[in-house]
Amino acid sequence: MDQCIILYLPLFIFPLEIYSVTSHSEPYFFRFWDVNQKFLYLKNNVLVASPRSVNTPEQLMTVLPNNALDPTKLPIFMGLGTGRPTLSCVKSGAGQLQLQLVVNIKDLYQKNEQLLSFTFYSKTPEGSETCSFESAEFPGWYLSTSSEPDKPLGLSQQGETKNTVFYFEKRQK
Repeated sequence: MDQCIILYLPLFIFPLEIYSVTSHSEPYFFRFWDVNQKFLYLKNNVLVASPRSVNTPEQLMTVLPNNALDPTKLPIFMGLGTGRPTLSCVKSGAGQLQLQLVVNIKDLYQKNEQLLSFTFYSKTPEGSETCSFESAEFPGWYLSTSSEPDKPLGLSQQGETKNTVFYFEKRQK
């Protein structure tokens, strides 16, 4: 019988059952939206944020832990839908940080390697029901949405004009 060890932290932190040290047969699925009620969805192969409407498809995010990194930092991989593709933080040729959608999340999880460019640290302020996702590859840079609708998800530092705080809801596939 597999043993499951779970970090016990206050319940408002991003769902902790994903940080189990045993293997996961299936990823977890979440719906994310920013503090301005803009939901994430895929538009022309780009992950964007927009207010929810009847024409906006629900985009579930696939989440698995990165067990190769310190579990106290709550490291995760984040993919779209079934995990194809997965978010990655890269530096463009011009030196700007950007997100790419590549690789299957289950392939990353099974490698059990650090894979910093694919890893985000889930950060939940004490007493909050929200979280932020910091790039492991580029510390101090967080997933972010624009204040304008239908703009791509990006990376920015906290305190800039971009939104770096998200609500989350665990969903069934």
